[in-house]
Amino acid sequence: MDRFDIYFRGELLPDTSPQAARLMLGRLFAMDEATLDRLFSGKPMRVKAGVDADRAGRYRAAFRQAGALVDIVPHGSLPPQPRTVAVPAAASPEPSASQAPDFELLPPRTGSLADCAPSVEPAPIGDISWMRLDAPGVTLDERPEAPEPAFDLSGLSMSEPGSFSLEDCAAPPPPADLPDISHLRLAEEAGETDKGD
Repeated sequence: MDRFDIYFRGELLPDTSPQAARLMLGRLFAMDEATLDRLFSGKPMRVKAGVDADRAGRYRAAFRQAGALVDIVPHGSLPPQPRTVAVPAAASPEPSASQAPDFELLPPRTGSLADCAPSVEPAPIGDISWMRLDAPGVTLDERPEAPEPAFDLSGLSMSEPGSFSLEDCAAPPPPADLPDISHLRLAEEAGETDKGD
């Protein structure tokens, strides 16, 4: 069975604040502040090691419920790279005119990706002038017809309907083995048992 290690490196869902994620993870996993500080240090921290795929999926769902994302790697693999701190969007400089793209987008549902497809030259075809096409319905694989088997059925006859049953073909049951009854005798009359009295 495959085993996995679970790492957290501080990555959160876009609409989740670090404070809310810390609070939720602290409640879900009963973590103290020191553990949460290590968890949110930005370095990959191993949360669980050697779990199966089902349990790893449950951990991923629990972290996602708290707004956090985990990395699941094969057991014993190197941890993922530390999270790079993103520069806030407000601090990014505005693109200058020299950085503006030299293309423009078409309106929706105009154009086709087929216009972007590279042109492919057809492959050369060898000489096929010797080939000919038969009319539709012609059998391409001509096979000789097999001769009908000749069986002598002159000695067979059919019974009248209802005059025969498959039970008539059944073999008789084998005779049952009788026990040794040579020591038994039958009384000729009911009164013989009283003659000795």
